Amino acid sequence: MGGIMNGHVEWAVINRLKAMLDEPPDTKFNVTQTFALFSAVLLWTKNRGWVAGNNAGSVNLVDAADQAAHKFRQLLGNEVITSQPWSLPLLEPRFTVVGEHEGIAEKPINGDFKNMPVEQFVKWLRDAFGHGDGRTIRPLHKKGKHGDQTWLSGFRIQFQETQNSNRRLDLHFYDADMRRIGSLLADRFCMALADAPTYYNEDVATRVVEAEKVA
Repeated sequence: MGGIMNGHVEWAVINRLKAMLDEPPDTKFNVTQTFALFSAVLLWTKNRGWVAGNNAGSVNLVDAADQAAHKFRQLLGNEVITSQPWSLPLLEPRFTVVGEHEGIAEKPINGDFKNMPVEQFVKWLRDAFGHGDGRTIRPLHKKGKHGDQTWLSGFRIQFQETQNSNRRLDLHFYDADMRRIGSLLADRFCMALADAPTYYNEDVATRVVEAEKVA
């Protein structure tokens, strides 16, 4: 059997985050959990996918996993964030909470991202998460029918379009969208790593065992 390399462990981490997005562990804090899982996938895959900057040919990529990560970024440039399967909504979605009637949503949202390549969306969102000097992320919530509860449904991200730009983009990011887009990012990244020569002659990443919790 082959030895376990860094790329195998990396694949295992992202694949496990995807699994938790696809089948979330049982918790009453489902939206908060989704946000945490999505954030981890976003930050990891963006940082790894941009390992070679804009031009892999001018950079000495260390190994096959680096080359595969750069290929992952290039593939994202061929897809649009509002198109299938990414499907970032352009209308506020309906959502149901326990004990409440289903909301009727017709409000346009996310128009700033229409026809935006996934690569550009990932870069912008990572910057909004990690580089904002002011407050860029706020919870999206609605009052319950009885007024004594507030239902958390997602997050609103407002951040400048590019560095030194005066234009701010406005993203309404709901639980289902975070799970779907996070899962796709993780899936695309893991498939790119799995194609790396010498890394995946066998699925040795399944032998990556997590350390036990310390009491």
